Amino acid sequence: MIPSNAHFVWLGRKLPWVYVLGVLAAARRGGFERVLLHHIDELDEDAGIVELRAEPRVELARLDPFPLLEAAGGPNFVDRYRELEQAAARANVVRMALLEQEGGVYLDTDTIAIRSFEGVLAQGGAFCGEERLVYPGSAGTGLLSRVRPGALLRTGARDVFRRLPRGDRYFRRFEHFYPKAVNNAVLGAEPHHPFLRELVGRAVALAAERRQVRYAFGTHLLQAAVAEYQGPSLRVLPPPVFYPLAPEISEHWFRPRPRARLDEVLAPETLLVHWYASVRTARHVARIDRAWLAEHAEDRLFAALALRALG
Repeated sequence: MIPSNAHFVWLGRKLPWVYVLGVLAAARRGGFERVLLHHIDELDEDAGIVELRAEPRVELARLDPFPLLEAAGGPNFVDRYRELEQAAARANVVRMALLEQEGGVYLDTDTIAIRSFEGVLAQGGAFCGEERLVYPGSAGTGLLSRVRPGALLRTGARDVFRRLPRGDRYFRRFEHFYPKAVNNAVLGAEPHHPFLRELVGRAVALAAERRQVRYAFGTHLLQAAVAEYQGPSLRVLPPPVFYPLAPEISEHWFRPRPRARLDEVLAPETLLVHWYASVRTARHVARIDRAWLAEHAEDRLFAALALRALG
């Protein structure tokens, strides 16, 4: 059985409230016994952190990454971490080490849990989820992969759907044309599971010319590992479970609409929503707080989702 622990990782002193929301949702809706926010740096003691300290099952855990990384992958794994400059890339490395050593479920901070993970945890082994993409890592990262006719057509159509009012509904009619690929925003495993050991081994062995490439230690590494894994008990869950709106289409979480109806977006099997903080959301992240949620409860899907998670 997978331990009933949710792990978040944060690098930096300031934790915006929209990411506090993700931790609160995991504690209130995810069915976890413990929800740990592992922070590498000392956090500013603002209202959001005070709220987390008061939340049952939430633990703020200061993390020294180097002993953890060495235990999971040896000194070369520590070297991979030191070489990385971006906080997101470093978090990719830390999440592998945490799950390999402690087990549980890693969650990105731009996620909102809405149902219990109890059934997924009870099945044991390891799991991740798929999303719908134009450019999966298996397609390559060069320019040629971007100018193939099929990729260009999918890109253009997706851009139209992200802009259209209620374009998320229309996209569903065509999403089967978009390849599925795994994402590492949600990743779970038993401690020392062979898939996590393989994932750590791949990170340690990653070629020097790939190490600073965006997503190299994240989705691309995970996609390659899942495609080639020959070991036991790895489950890949379909897109509606964690990624009900695809990247770019996810802009509709924040677009105005006459009526925010979650039943038009969430499936019965949806446990959590990854809302893609890296996709056209920078202007939203800074202004979302409880007052914003209340103001937009009826006309923004994100507000309706967050209020449901908070109860």
